[in-house]
Amino acid sequence: MTTKIWIGAMTALSVLYLGLMLQRGVVLIVDPNWLVKILGLALLLLPMFAFWAIAREIGFGLASEKVARQIPEESFEQLGLELRPSGKATKESASNAFEVASSLVENQPNWQNWFLLGVVYEANGDRRRARSAIRTAIELERAERA
Repeated sequence: MTTKIWIGAMTALSVLYLGLMLQRGVVLIVDPNWLVKILGLALLLLPMFAFWAIAREIGFGLASEKVARQIPEESFEQLGLELRPSGKATKESASNAFEVASSLVENQPNWQNWFLLGVVYEANGDRRRARSAIRTAIELERAERA
């Protein structure tokens, strides 16, 4: 729950900052100098891109959380991840879990196994592949529901 509070607070601060950028962009656009007008337009475009990026990240987080709640605890336990006191997986258990998860995806490529593969990629420190596997799991879960 505290994570959601922090995300809400950081999003609110980002929206405030982006709103101020929009306001500064409008002020610059009314200036008679063309170079300043171009800078003002850039300040209007950057917040729009930032709003899109924030919305996309929040959407990914909510969707992945929803999918994770549907997976039984036993599925995570079958990976055999041993956690350090910090909560991070040990290298040996993460390597072993990768073999287990990749074989699960090869044998039965359903959304649950793709999500588990994403968890294992994250445990191995490969965030790009982890997010990709979790996106695949979200898409497969949505297709299964439809």
